[in-house]
Amino acid sequence: MALPKLITRDHLEHGLLRTSDRCHHPDAGLFGPGSVCWQLMRENLMCLAQGRVLLLALADSRTAQLTSSGNDMIQRLQHTQVFMLKLVFGNLDQALLTLQSPRTRRKTLFDVEDSDTLLYMLSAWMDSCLRVYQSVIEPLSTAHQERLFEETMVMAEALGIPPQRLPAHWHAHQRWWNKRLARNGAIPRHRRQLGHTLIREQGYPGRLPYGSYLGLASFQIPEHLREQFRLPQTGLDAHRNYQKHIHRLMDLTCRLPERLRYQPAYHEAQQRLSGRARADLPTRLLNRWWSGESDLVSSGWSIPKIDRLPSASY
Repeated sequence: MALPKLITRDHLEHGLLRTSDRCHHPDAGLFGPGSVCWQLMRENLMCLAQGRVLLLALADSRTAQLTSSGNDMIQRLQHTQVFMLKLVFGNLDQALLTLQSPRTRRKTLFDVEDSDTLLYMLSAWMDSCLRVYQSVIEPLSTAHQERLFEETMVMAEALGIPPQRLPAHWHAHQRWWNKRLARNGAIPRHRRQLGHTLIREQGYPGRLPYGSYLGLASFQIPEHLREQFRLPQTGLDAHRNYQKHIHRLMDLTCRLPERLRYQPAYHEAQQRLSGRARADLPTRLLNRWWSGESDLVSSGWSIPKIDRLPSASY
């Protein structure tokens, strides 16, 4: 195994400086309403991507060291979700504060000092969201996938990965990602059992109509990992059940009103860009239900009408 390429404090500081310098609309944040990140992360359906992330995290020996129990893994998934919502939908100051806080990052799956492992975990999160989105919502064109890659690399730099350790372009990243997935070898028995249990028990079956993680996991991870975690076979009957599950999710997504279909953090960001100092009550209540926090990305101060971002109508 190659020696890890550690991320230093200088890497973190330089990454934050480069990222903030590229931000043209501080109140819109690092990406803004027109980004592919906003398009993906606003969907509540992205919670199902956590099942694939869970398995990919357990498949990597360095990432798996972060978790000592199933409860620890679920807690880290939930904290990583909140971390990503603040990073994507927060304004520049909120995103930088989230990135600069060791206490916040220590609770997530990004609590690693090896740049290769950190890029693996960030890619696992974004690629899993992309797979769920394309399976249920709509396929993304190659141009949009390249834009998503560019936005993911902005996150990677902001997390402290030096530019010279990042893939040069989307095709290089695809080759690296496929090799990285294939490199995951034999998984110890206790991790296999943990993944086997969590993928069946966790998810949102009691809180949301999306179902548990298992419905999509078998068809979205490599074959060798599916076998090691003892997931259902991808035969004809399983494929039919998978298609029925996808069609149910499609129908559900189309029927849900935007207030329930999209993340409350997305609505909160939209209201921030329209000049509100704080999100309305329904958004705050939904935020509390989803993340445990009423206010994630509100600015706390109102924007004069003349200074409001024109793109807030997205």
